Amino acid sequence: MIKKLRLLSLLTLFIFLTGCENFLSFTTTSSVTDTTTIQSDTTNSSETTTDYRNLVIDEEYESLIQELPFALTEDLQLPTPSNPLVSVSYLVNSNPVINNILPFQELAYDFELKLSIILTYENLEIEKEFIIIQIRDEGLYKQAQIDLVFESVYSTLQEVFPKTIASDFTLPSLEIENVKIEYSVPQNYKLFNNRFLFTFPEEQTSVDIDAKVTYQKQTKYYPISVTMLAFNELPKIPELHITTTNNAPVTSKDVYVSARLTLKMYDENLVETTPISNASLQIRTRGNSTSAMPKLPQKDWVLLANYTDHTLVRNYLSYNFARDIGMEYTPSAQFVDVYLNGVFQGNYMLTDQVEVSPNRVNIEEGSTSLDTGYLVEFDFRVLDPYYDASGDNYFILYGIPFVIKSPSIDDANYSQNQLYFIEDYLETVYNTLKNKGNYSHLIDEASFIDWFIVEELFKNVDSGYSSVYYYKDKGGLLKMGPVWDFDLSTGNQGHADAYSRGPEGWYTSLEYKNKFFYFLMQYPGFRENLKTRWNELYETEIKTLLDKIYPATDSIAKSRYQNFMTWDVIGKNQDWYTAPEIYDIKTYEGQVYFLYHYLEIRMEWLNNEINQF
Repeated sequence: MIKKLRLLSLLTLFIFLTGCENFLSFTTTSSVTDTTTIQSDTTNSSETTTDYRNLVIDEEYESLIQELPFALTEDLQLPTPSNPLVSVSYLVNSNPVINNILPFQELAYDFELKLSIILTYENLEIEKEFIIIQIRDEGLYKQAQIDLVFESVYSTLQEVFPKTIASDFTLPSLEIENVKIEYSVPQNYKLFNNRFLFTFPEEQTSVDIDAKVTYQKQTKYYPISVTMLAFNELPKIPELHITTTNNAPVTSKDVYVSARLTLKMYDENLVETTPISNASLQIRTRGNSTSAMPKLPQKDWVLLANYTDHTLVRNYLSYNFARDIGMEYTPSAQFVDVYLNGVFQGNYMLTDQVEVSPNRVNIEEGSTSLDTGYLVEFDFRVLDPYYDASGDNYFILYGIPFVIKSPSIDDANYSQNQLYFIEDYLETVYNTLKNKGNYSHLIDEASFIDWFIVEELFKNVDSGYSSVYYYKDKGGLLKMGPVWDFDLSTGNQGHADAYSRGPEGWYTSLEYKNKFFYFLMQYPGFRENLKTRWNELYETEIKTLLDKIYPATDSIAKSRYQNFMTWDVIGKNQDWYTAPEIYDIKTYEGQVYFLYHYLEIRMEWLNNEINQF
């Protein structure tokens, strides 16, 4: 069919030319161009315009291209002229064709060949161009596509791998379809849970991490070099240097010790600044169960020791999560290294004391009014026979002790009637909830829901025991918060039974834990509002909590290393608060993974349960 079309085209051209003697220019197909040169031709210019040699060459060209394919799939013997008086030579991409054989090359991609056809007749030379597409080899094409994926993976790995590291780091897991990446390290180094474990070298040390990349049943290995910073080059967190008068020890919960405080900060280049220098302060220990531990916590700004938490980050994560979901008056959280009288005490979390003040729980204080601001703690510790509750102002409501934190019993404006007011208010709340009454005029449901989400997500052992705070401003509803004390949470509560510390199952709303939430969970409306709020937060705040665990631990790499060199407790300290699962984990990285995996299971279980409401 193609040859017939070309013949018809040539016949049409010939007819056109014979009808127009004085018009000898012509048009070729779109894939052909031509140039004309005259060699040793003595014909004058007027005769050239009517040169019949063009017709002869054109006829021969049309004859030749009938034998040329548009696509090349094998070696091609180029045709010779049918007119013995016409000579022809070929160039391909400006290179001479040897023996008139156009060779086929096995290439991975289609390739355009520009075939120059040079025809000569009676000293007239005309060069025409014909395009042939060399068809790709399918095997090579498929391999080239595979190679492109490997090249892309390697290029991406080089981009996402850090050049220098100052802590453990998560190995990249690229989301490329059908690509599998496995990593290995030299014998002296370790990988755990897809994390390279930093070794805290004294000098900068380079390590080749081998990436084994598998795609389409092919495997390639790529070494990627990272450099571990020397120990003295690692980032530093803020340092609190506390010097007591006469280097007196700090051992009492009741007696303050006079001291001086210096705060040192470091930028990314380890340049030191001193925002606070030699400031006076009073210091004492704080806490209840934690005050009996060797690594002591402090107060009014509070230094939480996190002694029972072998990740050091449970309080940090829970406080920041509460703040991220918008809970009022959530305590701040800042890791610091503490030095007492020149001796390193360990990694602490500096945070706010839960108290009424303009910058903390900002409610009315110092009023004689009954309907003033109240901060109250649900705290079963006051019933503990070993606990000294003589300094606490509390009342017991249906077996639940409530300690009034504000107004303070020492306040000149305080009266016993204020205790009766808040006791009566909480009793009204309790009975309304128990009897399934309308509670909208008594409690701020949104704050109760947010508090419940935080406590249940971390499965905090204290959510039905102590550190459960309520506050009520003048003329306002009862609200829950601030959150507090999560070191014994997320499977770390050794004194709880296996079910209670496991990642599945309700906790706070059990009848023998927190009666307020036991009652609230009987309300279909509360459950529906809890479901709505949970789903509002699930993708943006709850699931992304997992992504904040390793950045938190990595940010304190040097500090936590020194902390556990000082307090060698991981996998060794076994006490009433030590869960057997925690005791069995002998490395810091294992402790962090336990927390990560626990929260991962926990949030999935809660999500399924809540969405069945």
